[in-house]
Amino acid sequence: MRGVTSLQGFFATRERMGRPLTVGLTVGLLSAGILSGCAGGSKTSSPAVSPQAIEREERSEEASALKDEESQETQKDRELLSELESKKREEAADEAAKQTLAVANAKAKRREQQAEKAVKHKEKEAAEKQKAAEKKLAEEHQKTPTTAKKPATKKPASKSPKTTSTPTPKESGATPPTVTVPSGGN
Repeated sequence: MRGVTSLQGFFATRERMGRPLTVGLTVGLLSAGILSGCAGGSKTSSPAVSPQAIEREERSEEASALKDEESQETQKDRELLSELESKKREEAADEAAKQTLAVANAKAKRREQQAEKAVKHKEKEAAEKQKAAEKKLAEEHQKTPTTAKKPATKKPASKSPKTTSTPTPKESGATPPTVTVPSGGN
């Protein structure tokens, strides 16, 4: 009993120092258990662990191992899903780029065809203008060949029939416009 009273004094001084009562009681109970174990004399020093406690511990270890395994599998699944999603995004981006390129090529081809049509149309118009100018020039020459000034000539000594020469057509001062054709680039 003497040991118990000394412990009570110990706890009383600890409480006064500001330590909580629960810490003191825990230490007191532990020391009382040790003292009562020593007082018995020939009893075994360590009690045997029950099979239920061992089984519970094994189950908790298995459960924690299973949780760890599941978390690893979940992490792997997330990584695989992330890889699949990134591949899908990449494939979608590639497909969009291909479609954009196809649309751009189609537009460029269409513009090139329109430019070729415009060049042909301008060439045709220029040819028509040139033909019209030549026709107009020919009409002017047909109207004025007899009214041209005759050069002063001496009367021929012999009477020969008079020959009239037809004037040569003069070149027009207007030249047809030049047309430049852009290179295809293909």
